[in-house]
Amino acid sequence: MLRWLLLIPFALLFAVGSGLVALLIAGVASPDLGLLIGGGFDRLVGALFDQAERGFDPGPTAEAAFSLLGRLGFAILVLPVVLVAIASELFRFRSGLIQSGLTGLLAALLPLAMLGMARAPSAGEMQVVAALFLVGAATGFVYWLIAGRGAGGEPKTPERQA
Repeated sequence: MLRWLLLIPFALLFAVGSGLVALLIAGVASPDLGLLIGGGFDRLVGALFDQAERGFDPGPTAEAAFSLLGRLGFAILVLPVVLVAIASELFRFRSGLIQSGLTGLLAALLPLAMLGMARAPSAGEMQVVAALFLVGAATGFVYWLIAGRGAGGEPKTPERQA
């Protein structure tokens, strides 16, 4: 019970924090992801200031943009590792490879599903998807290092009497 109350939430928080660091590193290492993160944020701030200069209230635009960013961040960093952590506890996954692989797969596919891509992704978009997979895999691996190795507790074995 202590595992559910202390270790797993701590491991999830630590894994999400390390996933954010991995996302920043991936943004530096991958030009397309860096352009998406940095260029998108730069354009958003520019558009908000442009709206304010023209006399329009930038509040609704900022609210919608940050809501989308929050949902994407949740779909990339939080939801995959939480879903895999729940599955690992329920089904007693103890493999770091399975844990990090499933988390990476969900981190790469959930944002695509949220954006509803109806066409084949371009080469640059595939580079972003690959970077998101690596970020998710790193997040899942960090969770596994902290709490996943003993997922589900120790198997119960009957005691033998000699």
